[in-house]
Parts: sequence; C-alpha cells; structure tokens
Amino acid sequence: MENPDKVFSRIELIKKIWNDNVEVEVRTVDVHITRLRKALLRHSIDNIDVIKTVRLAGYRLNASKV
Repeated sequence: MENPDKVFSRIELIKKIWNDNVEVEVRTVDVHITRLRKALLRHSIDNIDVIKTVRLAGYRLNASKV
C-alpha cells in the first residue's frame, strides 16, 4: 500500500514476506496472489481487481483502484 504503482518481483515478495530460513518456490507467490485476489474481489463493492499482474516482472497494486 505504501508503493501502489511499484512492481514487485516474485523474488522481492518472497524476501519481504517469508523468513530467510524458509525455502519458498517462486510459483508459491502466484498461488498466494490468486487467493488474495479472490478474497479481495469477494469483498469488493465494485468488483474491481486491485492487483495487477505485470507480465515477466511481477505484481503491483493498481493505485487508481485502491
């Protein structure tokens, strides 16, 4: 939320979310993003996806929708 238009790579997200002593596959991020996206859409009034997938780069929050 602090950097809504910044694209975060899967590796950056792993480093920010999981401890260094936990081994996490990069595809795990995709699974968690999918679950988070579904949960946010379920509670959204206007049914707008606020998580933007940036192809070959990662994910970002769509600042105009937050």
